[in-house]
Amino acid sequence: MLPFTKPIAEIYVSELRKFLDPEIVPIFTPDTTIEVGDFGSFDDGRFVRRGNVADKGLQLDVNQVAVNPFEFASSGKVSIGPSVKVPKPAGGELLKAIVSFTKARAVVSCFKAGVQRSVRDSDGFSDQLMQLWYGKELRPDRSVVWSVRRATGGTVLISQDAGNQVEVIADAALLGPAGITLGDLSAGVTFGAERKATWKMSAGGAPLVVWARILTLSDDHARVVDAFGYEAQAQVNEPTIRPIAFTTDDLLGQLR
Repeated sequence: MLPFTKPIAEIYVSELRKFLDPEIVPIFTPDTTIEVGDFGSFDDGRFVRRGNVADKGLQLDVNQVAVNPFEFASSGKVSIGPSVKVPKPAGGELLKAIVSFTKARAVVSCFKAGVQRSVRDSDGFSDQLMQLWYGKELRPDRSVVWSVRRATGGTVLISQDAGNQVEVIADAALLGPAGITLGDLSAGVTFGAERKATWKMSAGGAPLVVWARILTLSDDHARVVDAFGYEAQAQVNEPTIRPIAFTTDDLLGQLR
């Protein structure tokens, strides 16, 4: 796996945001540990945890619901070739396929089913956060996680360059007759040869974070704002301003 670099994180976040609600923050790297109530900052594309508001006296009432698998491939930039059978040294068969990146700045992101954890009462949570911010118990530049989607495993590939190819290998006994498909990558694969350097991760059974929703203070310190992540404000649309009196149904309805 390539070491983390800011361009890789920016590619991952910007590509997924073409598909997601713009107020959802894809988390890079996906093996980052994030919990509801965590506060921190975005440094070079990664959420850096600085603590949890529960440690400052907030009582967190968190609701958890099951969520389906999540699959994404950059539109018009990625394809998966046909699977080829390869014998296992100890018996049985493996399947090998080629993931091709025909254009630059391309992402494949496939996660298993998992759970989404969110504060149950967003009105009360926002009020409590405002008290922390106004009481100077929480720095005004800290972002706070109010919802996080987790998966029980998955695979991510990021190619900065066009004309790239990466071999992926999976156990044939775990796959259907179609061979290795986009959805099958979420079950975990091993990687073979690659044409160009690629950032890649595959964890068939490890917890991964798909995305989070994050609150911060508005510039005038008067409102709660859905944060957009680590990008400079000039690079994105103006944030959606939410008065403190926004309802739980308004917020949680956007997650469905």
